[in-house]
Amino acid sequence: PAATTARGSPDPPAGSVTRLTGAGPVGDRTVVGMSAVLDGRTALVTGAGSGIGAAVARRLVADGAKVYAVDLAEDRVAPLAAQSDLVTPLGCDLSDLDAVEQLPTDVDILVNNAGRQHVSRLEEFDPEMFSNILRLMLESPFRLIRRSLPHMYARGWGRVVNISSAHGLRASPYKSAYVSAKHGLEGLSKVTALE
Repeated sequence: PAATTARGSPDPPAGSVTRLTGAGPVGDRTVVGMSAVLDGRTALVTGAGSGIGAAVARRLVADGAKVYAVDLAEDRVAPLAAQSDLVTPLGCDLSDLDAVEQLPTDVDILVNNAGRQHVSRLEEFDPEMFSNILRLMLESPFRLIRRSLPHMYARGWGRVVNISSAHGLRASPYKSAYVSAKHGLEGLSKVTALE
């Protein structure tokens, strides 16, 4: 179906899906017909406020999925929601495991993307910072996967996408927490795939 730009239009036509496409940090509002490949699917994307997470959230919406866009502060994902009624912005500190337990997990697609970097020599690396990064980048993905799988199994369909990096395969100096978390995420991804 033909797509028409409706940037700033408050109400897309009834029976249509709002997709995010184009340039800029959150894209232009485009209205298209209801034929997207992910119609009826729901996704949760962490780290959706910028970079890879924002791009993934935009693509999922473009394919028709409803998206819970999660970032440390809700105002970082609010622009995505302003562009599409398929996006629900959620603020959550993923290093706070009690907060992670409150996130919705009735999702068909889970994208664990959130991360952070801290550079320091091992002997100077703050142990709390190390733990914080592991909670954010390894334990919260584990908890989200664990809680999302029953919904996926019940629907007979689901996808778990864990965003890693070269640091999941090799180390570099001064990044002990990031490298450890990415190596752990690689292992968690393999176990999830096997189960």
